[in-house]
Amino acid sequence: MSPEPVAADRAYALLKADILSGRFAPGEAIIERAVASEYGVSISPIRDAAQRLVGEYLLEIGSGGGFRVPIVTQAAVRDLYNWHDHLVRHLLKVQMPTGVSIPNAWSLPNISEGEPVARAATGLFRALADQAINREHARALHAANDRLHAMRLQEHHVLGDLEMELRQVALAIHSGSGLNRFSVLRAYHRRRMRRAGRICEALRRA
Repeated sequence: MSPEPVAADRAYALLKADILSGRFAPGEAIIERAVASEYGVSISPIRDAAQRLVGEYLLEIGSGGGFRVPIVTQAAVRDLYNWHDHLVRHLLKVQMPTGVSIPNAWSLPNISEGEPVARAATGLFRALADQAINREHARALHAANDRLHAMRLQEHHVLGDLEMELRQVALAIHSGSGLNRFSVLRAYHRRRMRRAGRICEALRRA
């Protein structure tokens, strides 16, 4: 029997938020009974939510059953940044954003290194994905963006000047043009790809 829609949606939202926040370490198993008790739902909505998150590559089926956060490798980190870069630049090539809901460099809140700048980066690219006319493209960018959030939370351990860099990216997306826009975005992602090993190590220590 399927779980009640309200309970299932609530469990999905809570579990996804906890995964994105980095609460669960890479490779850590999701203890369904403990999580269900904490969220105030039965185990059935937790399993339903976990299955949905497997489809989003935020969880995977454990070798002995159950669910766990995927183990992160240097190659996986590098590939994900590269895929995100491809999706963002492709969207901008085929569709100029209207800018209605995309924060520009000056409308971003005052942000500092760590979680605030990670949230701002995820929010910026989420707003861009929301404007995609092609819904498959939107879904792909949303999924890649969500999966990168845990890595963004660790970027300040490896990279500096994240706030200024993000403002430059926002300016390029919002009002940049041609090669300048794409060079800013490519540099943003390549910087992280070159340091994929250190970001991976930071994730494992978190």
